[in-house]
Amino acid sequence: MDIARLYELQKIDANMEKVRRKVAHLRRKLDEPTALQQARADVAASRAAVEQFHARQLDAELNGRQLAERIRESERRLMSGEVRNAKELEALQASIESMKRQRSQVEDVALDSLQRGEDAQRRLAEQQATLTNLEQQWKTEKQALEEEELKLKRMFAQLKQQRQGVSERLSDDALTLYRQLGERKAGVAVAAVQNGTCSACNVSLPTGVVSSARAAVGQPVYCPSCGRILFAA
Repeated sequence: MDIARLYELQKIDANMEKVRRKVAHLRRKLDEPTALQQARADVAASRAAVEQFHARQLDAELNGRQLAERIRESERRLMSGEVRNAKELEALQASIESMKRQRSQVEDVALDSLQRGEDAQRRLAEQQATLTNLEQQWKTEKQALEEEELKLKRMFAQLKQQRQGVSERLSDDALTLYRQLGERKAGVAVAAVQNGTCSACNVSLPTGVVSSARAAVGQPVYCPSCGRILFAA
């Protein structure tokens, strides 16, 4: 069993896992930022408000014109002498006064809608500028993230090709042991001996185990603490 090649396979797998995690992290960052979503929602709400105030203003102005026409017609009748009955004259006068009050109210509504619409329009302009700025920033950031993701995918493809080359030079028994041990040991089947310790669990190794790992020919030597295969250069 080629322990050195198994360790090489382990390093490739570790690098592939790092790349996978980086890609997953980048993909989460590629979700549209909350600030941009909120800015877009703010613009939509302000635009709806502008349209609402404008429609309210137009309705009030239309009602005002209609009332003005009705007032003019009633005043014409009042002054023309068409109505002679005292009660009818009184009723007509009361109607004119009522319509004038209504006209004053709708004029107030029209003015209020105009002012509030102008405020909403200014707010919309500010929010639109903010949105445009955020969209430009996000476009630049997203492009950089996508380029980084592409680099990582190319790196992963290269590592995958390297892994295949190393795997083809290992026996089926070695690959089976590597896979089974990796499944039990959080993906790390082979650990290096570094300064007399196991690189996976950081436990000091007995001198005899280190010597055996260095002298091992074809037979794996296991860490007495974590049970991983030891590789000593």
